[in-house]
Amino acid sequence: MSQNQNRREWYLLNCKPKQDERAEENLNNQGYITFRPTLTLKKKRRNKEVLVQESLFPRYLFIYLDKENDNWAPISSTLGVSSIVRFGQEPAKATDELVAQLKQRMLLQESMSSSTPRPDFKEGEVVAIDEGPLKGLNGVFSGYASDERVIVLLNLLSQQSKVTLRSEYVKKSLAS
Repeated sequence: MSQNQNRREWYLLNCKPKQDERAEENLNNQGYITFRPTLTLKKKRRNKEVLVQESLFPRYLFIYLDKENDNWAPISSTLGVSSIVRFGQEPAKATDELVAQLKQRMLLQESMSSSTPRPDFKEGEVVAIDEGPLKGLNGVFSGYASDERVIVLLNLLSQQSKVTLRSEYVKKSLAS
């Protein structure tokens, strides 16, 4: 047996719109090893905040294959899969290190989101920016752009402007 046999590498698949999870599930059911980096976000659904998992790279999915020995034929016809990403004739590869880093970041994000809850601001509340380029300014909380970003209204140049900031840059203001 040569060293090239059983040499698995990560390849990139393109999924049909909004079918990343479906493609992942169907490929896993066929015995393939896949990886879909995700983020856990808080979203409003029917006036309730719920946690949802979304793909970090919508419409893309990693698959772990041996180029010589695995059966690639069923992949493109799997429900949810659009195609194998290629550069010319060669399928696009991702390094083991890249996939390991993405997995590590997912674990880190999960531990951070469970240990440091998103700040609980109310619309119209005065907030203080205590980090970043706008440090020292006060603004009015307008809403959440995502689990990690907030929208703040600032008076800049005699005009009210919406600014999106990392949520950890913003604290409740003592001046409210």
